[in-house]
Amino acid sequence: MIRDNILASGVMNDLFVSIEEIFETIEKSGKTVYEVIRLIDGKPLFLEDHITRFNNSINLIGEADSYTREEIIDLINTLIFHQNQKNNNIKITYSKIEDKIFLLGYYTKSQYPDRNKIIAGYKAVLLYEERENPNAKVLNNDLKEIISNILEEEKADECIYVSEYGEVLEGSRTNIFFIKGNSVVTAPDQEVLLGTTRKKIEEICHQKRIAIHKKTIRVEDLPIFDAVFATGTSIDVMPINLIGSIVYHSSVNRIVESLMREYEKEKKSYINQFKK
Repeated sequence: MIRDNILASGVMNDLFVSIEEIFETIEKSGKTVYEVIRLIDGKPLFLEDHITRFNNSINLIGEADSYTREEIIDLINTLIFHQNQKNNNIKITYSKIEDKIFLLGYYTKSQYPDRNKIIAGYKAVLLYEERENPNAKVLNNDLKEIISNILEEEKADECIYVSEYGEVLEGSRTNIFFIKGNSVVTAPDQEVLLGTTRKKIEEICHQKRIAIHKKTIRVEDLPIFDAVFATGTSIDVMPINLIGSIVYHSSVNRIVESLMREYEKEKKSYINQFKK
């Protein structure tokens, strides 16, 4: 199991425990879903959307449990109180062992791209793989390790999942958007994890009257697009300038640049107005 913690302890059912106890619980669990939430100045970004997806993931694996905003905030506050990390990602995990339920939380490794990386853009590679339950954020350590090895071997930043039918779906840690002319295209909702940043980009497109279409994209369609970008909790809106051998100029695409600016405004507005 890949360990993604940065500190030696975390929270388990309101108790502050060692990280070993947390990972032992995750490893023993037959059902585990998770959510990664970004803290900015101690405030969780787009918290309500993350809680909605977390609860939805729990339901999609056949469990009826759910968590309130107050319960998740209490977990976050416990981590901040004990470890005083206010600008990092937190991983929240729901695990079940027989009839016992565990709500776990810890600080996870976080990388936020700088301006130079945004200009250089991501290099992505295709991976013929897909989520068993696309809308549920389920922990899959075996696949995570395979992807980690591929990215290291290929010196790439992201793997993009492709179905057995040649349909381009999503990134291993991100959602993917394509641009042709003045339009944005992304995979249908039922085929991908419904990312929080993805949702915000959809909202921005509607607000700014940028046409957005959800439709199946095939591998052979990749060369026709003008630009590609990925979205995620840590990377926000990241241009993709290379998929395999296909070169894009996404970092200088005007729609990508506009969406990056608008998303940054959304982040700042949410954090400024956030109240615990």
